[in-house]
Amino acid sequence: MRWAYCFLALLIGVALLSPWLATEQPLYQSDSVVIRAPIPFDAQATALAGPRNAAPGTRAADGRRHWLGTDRLGRDTAAGLVAGTRVAVLVGTGSLLIVLLLGVPLGAVAGFFGDGGLRVARGRQLAIALGVVLGSMYAGASLWIIARSGGEFVLWWGCTVGVFVAACWLVQRVLLRWLPALRRPVGVPCDRLVLLLIEVVSSVPGLIVLIAVLALVRTPSLLLIVLIIGLIGWTSIARFLRAELLRIRELPYIAAARITGVGEWRLLWRHALPNAIGPLVVVAAFFVGSSILAEAMLSFLGVGVPAEQVTWGSMLQQSRARPQAWWLAVFPGLLLTLTVLACNRLRR
Repeated sequence: MRWAYCFLALLIGVALLSPWLATEQPLYQSDSVVIRAPIPFDAQATALAGPRNAAPGTRAADGRRHWLGTDRLGRDTAAGLVAGTRVAVLVGTGSLLIVLLLGVPLGAVAGFFGDGGLRVARGRQLAIALGVVLGSMYAGASLWIIARSGGEFVLWWGCTVGVFVAACWLVQRVLLRWLPALRRPVGVPCDRLVLLLIEVVSSVPGLIVLIAVLALVRTPSLLLIVLIIGLIGWTSIARFLRAELLRIRELPYIAAARITGVGEWRLLWRHALPNAIGPLVVVAAFFVGSSILAEAMLSFLGVGVPAEQVTWGSMLQQSRARPQAWWLAVFPGLLLTLTVLACNRLRR
């Protein structure tokens, strides 16, 4: 397992240092000293007059060596691997963040409170239900705009969602103040609602949805890929966390803390949820490997990724057109395989 942590740490380091690892611009230049990057090429810089489909070790016209060869456009393979590492880390961590923001709260509430364990005033429930219905309709329309614009309105969409949530909060405050009958707390079927939402999302083939949405994109964007992968992949985190909290909430220390007067929400976030973090890391690591593999597959198919963006999948796609260029398949394929294996190794 140690090699998996070391390999993933190396990938993150390469992604963070990629602007200084692979660039044509000198890192330092003076009258007598010029310090170049370890890979003195840009991943997206084509060299049609230079060596194309060159084997590893081939020298360029200016004396620089392509240690891992070039592709059909003369782009350096090693620089492309560095750029692909940055994309893989971005997709893996970005989609994981979205998954955790959606899956952890939903799974925690469903598993800890169950059906009826959470009691909320009727007026507040009415405002939440109204917000969910209208918010879903608004989110669907907004995602269509985001897809057509290539992700340019993601920040605007997030700000308007915040305004919408604030408006729903004001509505429920007004309902609770002017209608006393709506102040009576009733049980919320949290577990049933979350399971229904999980079944709805899981019943839709994620790969088909991903390809269908990205096919409608006018200007491809990695940000949009991260967003869609996160929105369709949170169910595994929520389902696993729900099962863990169903077990944890029956443990003796939870009952003892409840007897001492600890509030339910504090009991959930401070006592029950931390005991589920360890197993949750396992599922999160598996999801990171799956999301990186999904992005590589989309790049291989040429869907959703900008044409000029060099990724592991796009390099594998070039190897199909020229099987003799084995370095275009071996090096990115080896990195992709080791990355997925390292993420899966964290499960044990």
